[in-house]
Amino acid sequence: ADDGDGFVYEIQRSEDDWRARLAPAEYKILREGDTELPKTSPLWDEARDGIYCCKGCDLRLYRSLHKMQLSKGWAFFRHSYPDTVLTGLDLQGGRMGDPFAELGALLEVHCRRCGSHLGHIVSIPEEVPGRPIHCINGHALTFEPAEA
Repeated sequence: ADDGDGFVYEIQRSEDDWRARLAPAEYKILREGDTELPKTSPLWDEARDGIYCCKGCDLRLYRSLHKMQLSKGWAFFRHSYPDTVLTGLDLQGGRMGDPFAELGALLEVHCRRCGSHLGHIVSIPEEVPGRPIHCINGHALTFEPAEA
């Protein structure tokens, strides 16, 4: 929970606890930074009104109002609720100080409360010109439908 920068996540669990709470594919995404295959989560094309929460700690992260229906196969959002996500560099196997790894790094999105990996901030200029958006693994989320 503390990767050396002094930040401590509000929710901390042992690896055994994380593994008991999450399915193997969810563990790989939330705790190891993996990415689900496109269109493998039912949330990628979820269109109902509601709230998307972190599967690791239930923090409310995204509103359906800000969800974008794109055909790429992941859940896309214009932005999150304020103060709910943190960003970091995904060096894709490289390390800080390696200029090649740093130049090719992706901007990844983590839950502010438990540190779980959610996805990345991406640019898709042909579909959303001039605006970075959150590309989130559906397996990293739970969905709470709005009350009728």
